Amino acid sequence: MAKIRFKDYLIDYLDYNNITNKEFANRIGITPKHLIDILSGSRDLSSSVIENISLITNIPIEYIYKIELNYKLEEKVEDYLRKENMTITNFLNRFNYKFLIDNDYIEFTDKGDKKEVLKDIIKFLRVNSPEKIYELEKAGFYKSKNNKPELLLLWLEKCYRQTLKQEIGEYNKKNVDYLVNYIFECAKNNIFNEINLVKEFSQKGIFLVIQDDIPGSKIRGVFKVHKNAPAIYITRKHKRIADIYFALLHELAHCKSDFNKAKSESLVSYDDSIEEKADFQAYNWMVNNEYYQNICIKQNYNIELEEKYPKSFIVYRLAKDNIIKYESSIYQKYNTLINFDNKLTD
Repeated sequence: MAKIRFKDYLIDYLDYNNITNKEFANRIGITPKHLIDILSGSRDLSSSVIENISLITNIPIEYIYKIELNYKLEEKVEDYLRKENMTITNFLNRFNYKFLIDNDYIEFTDKGDKKEVLKDIIKFLRVNSPEKIYELEKAGFYKSKNNKPELLLLWLEKCYRQTLKQEIGEYNKKNVDYLVNYIFECAKNNIFNEINLVKEFSQKGIFLVIQDDIPGSKIRGVFKVHKNAPAIYITRKHKRIADIYFALLHELAHCKSDFNKAKSESLVSYDDSIEEKADFQAYNWMVNNEYYQNICIKQNYNIELEEKYPKSFIVYRLAKDNIIKYESSIYQKYNTLINFDNKLTD
């Protein structure tokens, strides 16, 4: 289907109302040559011309802008695909577009029109061209190396939109210690409640979003700064209680040590040294390293008698260090599967 510009509607309008080019040009304050250039498509509509057309015709300004912006976006998409020697289907596959459609991940104008689907994805990401997609999200710490930026960006935008629904309190570093203790007590009592977690984080000045990821993405968690406040996004890839609490503690470690850096610096999506530091802190919060080394890894250690630390945290660390197997009965018993029934909806 041919791309539609407002000039196509304007030609029909003039014809239907028996208005000459000269008369209409005079009414909107431009020369007949200027109008002819607009009607031929060789000249764009300026804001002042759009305002005058709307005044004379009663066609809403917003409608004119919408048609023109839609046309320009289609032009940019076609130019990009031509330059990259890529079909629209191949480009859409980068976004796992069939999953997006099947799961109503975003609101689509026309699910049966690939061009409209792609434009809706671009608009969802809040950019004005395909090229701009790859300039997004230069600042943040990402847990897991991610080789599919399109899926990462869709997920980040989905999480960001969830934060717009949250109201948070004032943040200070001491709030991290409170949340670490809160997570510790939840784990000790084998409790996971997403709604309560988000509430606690919000009260302590931290945006928290737990959001399903898109199949094909490797992302597991993100720490970034939003509205000058820390924001933590994690996926529901974490199926067991210690797994998801470790992910949260990892991001809280970033929150405590990397807040200013994430606020002011554009950085690569993955930095091993930064991630290792956050991992180390998270492990220590789960089970104090000295206690773990001197007590937990000893052959005579009996987890049944453990009262000081969450048993799920201990077996998690033991499995990470290959001291026990993930499929072992002790791991399966204490690092229980999560029930996501108590979760926030989009």
